[in-house]
Amino acid sequence: MPRRLPALGLLLSSLWAGSALAQVPSNSVLAKVKNEGTLKVCFAQTTPDAFKEPKTGKWTGVMVDLANELADWMKVKIEPVEVQFATVILALNRGDCDLFGASLLYNAPRAMEIDYITPFAAKGMNAVIKADNRKHFTKPEDFNQDGVTLAAVAGSRDYEVAKRIFPKAKLIALNTQTDIQLFETVRRGDADAAFGNGITIRWWLKSPDQKWATVAFKDDFSTQPNGWAIRYGDPAWKDFLDSYAQWALANNRARDLYESYLNRDSQTAK
Repeated sequence: MPRRLPALGLLLSSLWAGSALAQVPSNSVLAKVKNEGTLKVCFAQTTPDAFKEPKTGKWTGVMVDLANELADWMKVKIEPVEVQFATVILALNRGDCDLFGASLLYNAPRAMEIDYITPFAAKGMNAVIKADNRKHFTKPEDFNQDGVTLAAVAGSRDYEVAKRIFPKAKLIALNTQTDIQLFETVRRGDADAAFGNGITIRWWLKSPDQKWATVAFKDDFSTQPNGWAIRYGDPAWKDFLDSYAQWALANNRARDLYESYLNRDSQTAK
């Protein structure tokens, strides 16, 4: 698959030139990264967007590839900073990183605290349930009843949506190292359903070890755009990243990368 990098190089060169003419404020992250040669990127593990390879611990995934591609053309190095979704806002606003570079799905409460970059794609949510489906879940509304226990990653889009649209159910929020670890709550019987984005769930279910589980619904629901985020108050940095995101959209980079990862049999396959 061609990477179309020459076009990106021309784009970024023009952006750098434009930035110089506009005299980027010295307190902008754009100026800092250019001067220091290092881009600090916060990642929270979510497959297949940003996760650590089990054997090497190296960050990989769709959003990691997009961040690395940007860094290559900026001629800077990425310094990864691992966070959890519950601490994304805190990590960005206190300056732990210059960019949240994993897959951050839009919701209004979060958008009041941090500044979203033009999204690369959109994702719907779904849930993992046991394959026997003893409670006969057939549509999302079936979750909204007494006697149903739902699990979501703390601070995630899934938790915010579930709390809002399934108020009758019992909702537990967990800080897990990876999103797929949450699915074990269903295997153990702690929850009737565990939320995740539909892309992650269907990829995870490819493994022969997951015969006990199934995706709850044929169609995903509550689709929201996903991409990166930064702190508010830095228009030069946001303009630069928005331009890169627009290039990626025009060249279908996220779509191509998602297809590449989802065609693999596992996280470790190349």
